[in-house]
Amino acid sequence: MGQRGVTPVPAPNAENGRLRVAAERRDRMRARLLETVLALYQPGRDNAALVIDDVIRAADVSRGTFYKYFQSIEQAVDELGENLTGGMVADFRALFAAESDPAVLAIGGSAMTMLRAWHDPRWGGFTCRVDYVDYFARASALDALVRDALCAARDSGQMRFGSLDVAVDLIVGMTVEARRRLIRAPESPLGYIDEMLACTFAGLGMEPVVFARARNSAFARISEGAGSLLWWSTDLAA
Repeated sequence: MGQRGVTPVPAPNAENGRLRVAAERRDRMRARLLETVLALYQPGRDNAALVIDDVIRAADVSRGTFYKYFQSIEQAVDELGENLTGGMVADFRALFAAESDPAVLAIGGSAMTMLRAWHDPRWGGFTCRVDYVDYFARASALDALVRDALCAARDSGQMRFGSLDVAVDLIVGMTVEARRRLIRAPESPLGYIDEMLACTFAGLGMEPVVFARARNSAFARISEGAGSLLWWSTDLAA
């Protein structure tokens, strides 16, 4: 005879399935909220006045739903910045993992940043904001990549500059302004990127012949690996 009042214990597989579905639902909602922040946090909007009500209205969710995932707009923006930075670092490492030439690494990182802003304007719009520049200083993986490449290029005689901080700030500042320009789709984006790279690295003491070789190698690696980049637009590349 069955026992009355005893709740059946779910089978382990059924319980695991429910937990997986719940986790997937939470991941989708978190991604939805971050996608909404990205859409709202673009140039031309009054982001200084952005409040939680703007996000919940655009995402069509309740205030309580937002607070299940984030304590503030600032926390959501920080997480979005971490995600975008982490993705870019992963892309760079995937394409340049076998590269040992510091000049190619320095140029390749700068080129990829500008190319993504051209191919993915929403990414460019978010990452060229002033607060993202502040975030860059706290993003140790990205900051280390830039510093290591510049320092190695200087030590090998490929560049000539005194302060590493000045060199890093020049690269970061250049890519911020370039992203602002590229999301507005200039007449010749590739020509703009080429000249911006040439002027920047000339300012860091790189000889034209060294720049030309490193630039060609960097773009060859990007071209070869473009198919693995989720943000790459074949229409723009053509």
